[in-house]
Amino acid sequence: MPSALSDWSLSRRFAVASAIVLMAGAFLLGTWITQEIETSVLRRAAADSALYVEALLEPHLAALATGRLTETQRVDLGRTIARAMDRRVAAVKVWRPDGEIVYASRGELVGAKLESDELTRAVAGTVISGVSDLSKDENTFERELASSLIETYIPLRGTNGDVVAVAEFYQYTDLLDAELRTARLSTWAIIAGATIAMYVLLAGMVRAGSNTIDHQRRELEATVRRLSDTTKRLQQVSAARAETDEAALRRVASELHDGIAQDLAAALFQLKRQPSALELERARAALDSALGEVRTLARGLALPDLAPLPIAGVIEQACLDHERKTGHDVEREIGSLPAHVAIPMKICVYRVLEEALSNAYRHAHEAPVAVRAWADEGVLHLTCADTGPGLPVAPSDGLGLRGMRERAALLGGSFTIGPRAEGGTLVTIELPLT
Repeated sequence: MPSALSDWSLSRRFAVASAIVLMAGAFLLGTWITQEIETSVLRRAAADSALYVEALLEPHLAALATGRLTETQRVDLGRTIARAMDRRVAAVKVWRPDGEIVYASRGELVGAKLESDELTRAVAGTVISGVSDLSKDENTFERELASSLIETYIPLRGTNGDVVAVAEFYQYTDLLDAELRTARLSTWAIIAGATIAMYVLLAGMVRAGSNTIDHQRRELEATVRRLSDTTKRLQQVSAARAETDEAALRRVASELHDGIAQDLAAALFQLKRQPSALELERARAALDSALGEVRTLARGLALPDLAPLPIAGVIEQACLDHERKTGHDVEREIGSLPAHVAIPMKICVYRVLEEALSNAYRHAHEAPVAVRAWADEGVLHLTCADTGPGLPVAPSDGLGLRGMRERAALLGGSFTIGPRAEGGTLVTIELPLT
């Protein structure tokens, strides 16, 4: 069961928990309110009965104050109460403050003396009312009338304000039950409606929040997957970059060995013995050649200062440097580009464009070369196209192509090379600007 609950969504768990809590709260609240309504109705009935009984028995207070009723007074009181019993009263007892019954609807109780907590409180001046189950010994007659009656003790005061007697009235519960039934139904309907409204409102809010959380969790999981893929790709690129760097070092070593080292060796050979004028000329030519190769190699390894240049300036600089080295013009079309980008992107753009232009010059010879650059939806697009003979049938992924591809991948971009429909080769690089 716990594992099943853990599979539930937040909104579903809240829906079940809130339903239980709200139903329990509604039940407790409804029960308390109906009890308060019943108490309030009984108090109102007691107050109404007190006023009614006081008005009914006021002509007999003087006789009740004496503590004893003559037969004539008892008969008059009985007639008065009998008229009341036809309307709203089921039975009546009239007590003296000492607990003696001086009048009762059932005559044989007259003269009896009983003890009652309610009577004691009524003698103290309190009106007492409640629904009685008629289980007391004194209620034998009332039990024949109904299973339960409203029992009310009303203190009767004389002219000096003292309690001279207590009237005990029993009323039928029909009207009270009907009133309470209506009040209960209204109360439960209101509480049920309010509870349902609160449940729907809260469930809707939690569902919306749960949907937001689920959406954010899915986005987070997608981001984590992308980061994981990016990490793996960077690891692969880093490994490939290490191989490329090693190959670049081998190429530099080869250039030094096959070019500069051979020229220096030839010059040293000419200078080992007394050189003739011709040998000195040959040594100087070898040294000049070695120096030229060193400068060429240095220029290829060192970057110009790219920091103060915008990305458009970096592209322009790469084209100018190529034109200076080769004497071959480059057509360029540079669109609107951001003014500020990171230094790694400037280096990547310069090196990729440098290699692409160099490849175009070597393989396309005198064919025109065109460079285009533009930004679109946060991505920098850069192309280098020539109209040369195009790629071989099975082109090899040499050191230069590998370097361009790895530089783009390290910045989260892409590099492609392929034939143009018009003939020639098209190099494309796309780099995210954010």
